Amino acid sequence: MNNLFNFSYESTKKIALLLSYLLLMIVVSPITLGIFFATLFHPFLLFFYKKLRIPYVLVVFFTTISFFYGMYFLVRFIIDSFIIVFPQIQELVNSDIFSHPILQAMMEAALSAVDQIASVGINLTKELFSYFFEVIIFIMAFYFSLFESKRDRYWFFIYTPKSVRQTWKSYFERAMHLFTTFLYVEIRLLIVTFLLLVLGFWLLGFSFPWQKAFFIALADCLPFFGIGLILVPLAIYFYIVDKVILCIAIIVLYIFIQTTRQLTESYLWASTFHVRTIHTFFISAASVLLFGFYGILLSPFFLLLAVKLKEKSIFAR
Repeated sequence: MNNLFNFSYESTKKIALLLSYLLLMIVVSPITLGIFFATLFHPFLLFFYKKLRIPYVLVVFFTTISFFYGMYFLVRFIIDSFIIVFPQIQELVNSDIFSHPILQAMMEAALSAVDQIASVGINLTKELFSYFFEVIIFIMAFYFSLFESKRDRYWFFIYTPKSVRQTWKSYFERAMHLFTTFLYVEIRLLIVTFLLLVLGFWLLGFSFPWQKAFFIALADCLPFFGIGLILVPLAIYFYIVDKVILCIAIIVLYIFIQTTRQLTESYLWASTFHVRTIHTFFISAASVLLFGFYGILLSPFFLLLAVKLKEKSIFAR
């Protein structure tokens, strides 16, 4: 009974301690985000510092400048693309061609996808200006965390109690590895989708192919949206206005991109987790069929589980 009481007390104390730290991280979110992004960029710093022999001070300086310039460029490109794409979609929605309720619903869904992407960039820009002090804190936390990570990537665990430090650090390392793997694969898939769309739109003679391809590729990453929600109504539009060849070309482009993306995704996860491509495809497909969109987010966890089960003697060859 005493052992049970001690176990419950120790467990409760650890949970309370963990919740306290999580609450503190939320309160000081600019510092938390700065440390997190610095931890995320740590492999790049090591590459330039150890492989290319660039002084660490210069690596930190140029990494900080590149990070914030990249964020500025991304938001600016989203806003510029929105200015180009949004009026064209709005004009299609208001036209008599899409008088059918189903077509109107599909186009309005596509319009909301574009609107959601643009609003993210606009709201982010507004937040940055309204929380100027927090942004400065974030920049300083990011900059100094890059310096501290030279000795130890997870240096910030020095601020945790010694009794739980190694346990928390171990779990955080696993979570960071899984997150960076997922982010790495998703960025590559985004690039593949974007380049295929640019090539397809350029061959079809569309105006502003880069901006339109970028928006549709971003929509493919959003919950319950995808390239089909924009390309399919576009194909229907060309069919209604008697441009059958363009309609067929859009459908072929959609099928080709979806097939290429699925095969690329299976190959990337297979090479990452050292699982055969066919197994990766079946696991990803089953995850999507079981959980819908959320199955895409859960696929890495199921793949990691498959790797762990493969290491067990009961599943070994």
